Amino acid sequence: MASREGLVEPAAEPIQLAGEAADKLRELIEARRLLPGEKIRQVEIAQRLGVSRSPLREALRTLESEGVVSYEANRGYVVTKLEMIDLAQIYRLRALIEDELLRSIGPPTPEVVSQVEHWVEEFATGVAENDSTRMIRAHREFQFAIFQLSDRAVFRRELDRLWNQSIAYRAAYRWQPATMARLVKGHRQAIDALRGYDRKRLLSIFARLRSYNVETVVGLPTLD
Repeated sequence: MASREGLVEPAAEPIQLAGEAADKLRELIEARRLLPGEKIRQVEIAQRLGVSRSPLREALRTLESEGVVSYEANRGYVVTKLEMIDLAQIYRLRALIEDELLRSIGPPTPEVVSQVEHWVEEFATGVAENDSTRMIRAHREFQFAIFQLSDRAVFRRELDRLWNQSIAYRAAYRWQPATMARLVKGHRQAIDALRGYDRKRLLSIFARLRSYNVETVVGLPTLD
């Protein structure tokens, strides 16, 4: 909380540090520097992130609430390991929520269109440089820039949680060149649909993008 003089009060600092630690932990997990099922060694990780144990513990509790890490007796915190059937269910839930958000978006402002354009170009650059971390981040930011146009805040929060649950698995995707080219094309088509406020076309484009992404997940089962 800020004081009248605009200074940050001491009580706000641990919260900020815990938030930053949670962000950095997500990045380590998404980059597969911490693998599903791997024990999180708190002393080592605290030193690696440059934080004390207290904000790290708060960060771990936050990630536990998101399903990113789990607490196991006699082991402590570990990166959550999902079965493929769990991952398939997460994708199905995400699809349902994404469609609800797309149906309810309002007209885009020029600022939102500019944000979406930026993240689409970031995604294309990630593809050109074969940088999966850049691709994944750009794809997520691209989508959530559009979802912010919906007033369904609870849906957005739940979608964010579901995205976080599967971050440990996204760096293991196997993108083929033809699939990546289709993804770039689909992202650029989404910009045109957004400019024209064509929600029906956006729904169709997002469905195709999801199908392309699912192709990259080896062993993902089909839900009946």
